[in-house]
Amino acid sequence: MPSVSSAQTAEKLSSQYIPDDAVAAGFLSPRQMLTSPEWELAPIEVAQAAGMQYVGVDPLNIDDVKVIVGMPGPMGPQAGAVIQFNVDTGIGQLNPMILNELEAKQVDGLEVYESRRPPIVRLHQAGPRTILVGSGGYLTKMLAAGEGGTGQVPSLVSRIPRRNGVTLVAGMQQIRPLVTGMLRQNAGLLPPPLRDLTEIGELTDALYVNMDYAPMSGSLMISAIGRDDDSAAKLEDALNQAIDFGRMIATSEMMNNVQGEDPVNQAMAKYIERLGTEIAAMIRPERKGKVVTVRLSGNMGTTGVLVGLLMPAVQASRAAARRMQASNELKQIGLAMHNYHSVYKSLPDRAIRDENGKALLSWRVAILPFIEQQALYEQFHLDEPWDSPNNRPLLDQMPRTYADPSAIVPPGHTVFQVPQGEELMFHDAGPTAFRDVRDGLSNTIMAIESSSQAAVPWTKPVDLEIDLTDPLAETGDSRPGGFHVLMGDGAVRFIADAIDPEVFKKLLTRAGAEPVNF
Repeated sequence: MPSVSSAQTAEKLSSQYIPDDAVAAGFLSPRQMLTSPEWELAPIEVAQAAGMQYVGVDPLNIDDVKVIVGMPGPMGPQAGAVIQFNVDTGIGQLNPMILNELEAKQVDGLEVYESRRPPIVRLHQAGPRTILVGSGGYLTKMLAAGEGGTGQVPSLVSRIPRRNGVTLVAGMQQIRPLVTGMLRQNAGLLPPPLRDLTEIGELTDALYVNMDYAPMSGSLMISAIGRDDDSAAKLEDALNQAIDFGRMIATSEMMNNVQGEDPVNQAMAKYIERLGTEIAAMIRPERKGKVVTVRLSGNMGTTGVLVGLLMPAVQASRAAARRMQASNELKQIGLAMHNYHSVYKSLPDRAIRDENGKALLSWRVAILPFIEQQALYEQFHLDEPWDSPNNRPLLDQMPRTYADPSAIVPPGHTVFQVPQGEELMFHDAGPTAFRDVRDGLSNTIMAIESSSQAAVPWTKPVDLEIDLTDPLAETGDSRPGGFHVLMGDGAVRFIADAIDPEVFKKLLTRAGAEPVNF
């Protein structure tokens, strides 16, 4: 772990209430922050008034907040918080609006206040100045955890000195398969210089983060503890590659605005290069044994320059993240379609119909049980139209799977649609089986990202009606350069706006027997 001065070694972080199965813990001292000389000009009085009015607690009376995250359990995600006050503070002193959402009861022999609506959250008075909050049944585990836990996170916490600001400790042992799987799944969507970052889960044993949020002299330290010295060296190399790539993207974006032979522009270009090089040097990782550390520090001026320099790269990263999320959601739809086909030996009809064949609800409702939305599926009246008094309120409960983060659409609307037409995979002649897709599943589009203007209510049995004379009409416009499609084999592909319409037409038809060079 990072070295500390002898003055700081006097007090360690407390591992009390951190169960052995915890995967992360965070620490914050509101009182220390608000009483720091660095915050003298901050609106402390406003923070106090807001705390009393909306919560019923003066933030200056909160010494410490400890947030704990555990592995998901039978009751859902497990997490909790420990709030330590410097004056006697009871749950009954909270804002009445908060208390109205809680019900006093006994659970496992404990007196708790439990939320009346899911997700179930429980509050417990562990002492005159200590309130515990737990979700997913985590409260009991927290109370049973004393100091000196043997799990990875409590063991790490007990060795870490208390520091100003926010401290985060995370262990990788329990979540490594999950983290590695998620990162590797999306490796193909990342630029090559960033792909080695997808191995962070395999290379890292634990993470330690400390952020001192002082306005004029803040600092950030991130330490990754490698599984061994070799893993730490690989992690250092991956971070350096990412920094070099970020510097290149940021400086090239800024260079676009200073092109030309003008002496001022040429001088600005030299400054941008120098600044990019110096800032990259500031954030280079340091490796000592199996610990890799990145340190950032400086006043607000330096921070402002850093933000200004990196903003283009940040914006590009956000766009890439939104594109990746949309791709992942389509992959989930593809998986659901295949699981539906495995059960019913066909894809879902484009609509749930009544006995006379009238379309009532979308295929998106039909596959709800296959995207882990069985409870929502059971709320639908499948013999009623999508906008019936019973079904229309469910429009507001659109699953995240149907949301494209880049699409600006009304609430409850989606751009994820199936292409509809007589020669396509979805039509009005009944469900399609995979055997009917004679062009091959990998050559046939199953779902498409439409334009925002063509978005539809997710429960409504309407989709993108394709005119094969103009097949690209109303295709996605949520991101520059093109749009996503879901192929019949479950693969997600990004289609460039410049694609030949004839090629796109061939990808849409299910049995055209056309050769596709794509």
